[in-house]
Amino acid sequence: MADSKFVSVDTSKITKFKNDSKDAIKEFKEIKKEFKRINKELLAAWEGEGAEAYKFETDNILEKIKSVDDVLDAINNGAVSEIRQSYSDMDDEMGEYNKNPYPEEDN
Repeated sequence: MADSKFVSVDTSKITKFKNDSKDAIKEFKEIKKEFKRINKELLAAWEGEGAEAYKFETDNILEKIKSVDDVLDAINNGAVSEIRQSYSDMDDEMGEYNKNPYPEEDN
């Protein structure tokens, strides 16, 4: 039994991703708010076709990027949750294995 090894699953990267997602959402909202503020000030002082073209492009950009929190929520509630559950299930199995890594030696 001297050859036995304890096997574990490290899920800290998954937890870190979920926590980092919260920080990314907050930062994205701040960037988007500042982007809108700058555009509002710029367009208040800019007139003509160039201003209209600029506004069209920035509105298009804002529409396309929508909200990073929706994307991260989908990732976290979909794939990441499934991966976390798989790791948890595997951890349970390894826990059982670690209790008795050599069942044939019990006989």
